[in-house]
Amino acid sequence: LVGRGMESVRSEFEPHTWQAFWRHTVDGQSAADVAAELGMSVAAVWKAASRVKKRIREELEGFLE
Repeated sequence: LVGRGMESVRSEFEPHTWQAFWRHTVDGQSAADVAAELGMSVAAVWKAASRVKKRIREELEGFLE
């Protein structure tokens, strides 16, 4: 179900944003490592991960009620 929700919203985000989310949240890399790899600030990685997670929660909201 979560995988389906992720695929549903993936196209709504820039590839850079999705990569930051994926590497930090799914792969478990530190925000600092992801930021260095993607040329972003640590705060931008946190923000990207937060935005994607929020959108996935919104997408799944109807299924979880």
